[in-house]
Amino acid sequence: MSREAGEKYKCEKCGCVLVYEKPCPCGDKMKHSEICCGEQMKKVEQD
Repeated sequence: MSREAGEKYKCEKCGCVLVYEKPCPCGDKMKHSEICCGEQMKKVEQD
């Protein structure tokens, strides 16, 4: 699944947050991963 601008991912171990500043150009069938501290970061749901 592609990533949209503004999506956030947070590391549950260290608290680091990754924010996409622009949309990812990869197609929906491309596998994505946001890794920090050796684990997949969790998507932060926005209000």
